Amino acid sequence: MRADRTVEQAIAETISAQLSIYLGPYTAKNAVKTFSYRALGRGPETLTREDTSSLLAALRPMLRTLIGAAQCELVLAKIKQELGE
Repeated sequence: MRADRTVEQAIAETISAQLSIYLGPYTAKNAVKTFSYRALGRGPETLTREDTSSLLAALRPMLRTLIGAAQCELVLAKIKQELGE
């Protein structure tokens, strides 16, 4: 396995792990997949650090609806912090 593929997988897994606290693991993984395709036109296995902002922006409306505005912003901030942004 190539090293950059590991980084790409780690980005998707980090986002899914944080979302799974609120959405459950299955829904979180599907949300990352769905919104990767919607926002970026490609799957989560291709995510790069440059894609993170676009993906998180795409996830924001759904998260605000499901967990509330304040909690949504905390979750997105925690994801950014974990990804080193």
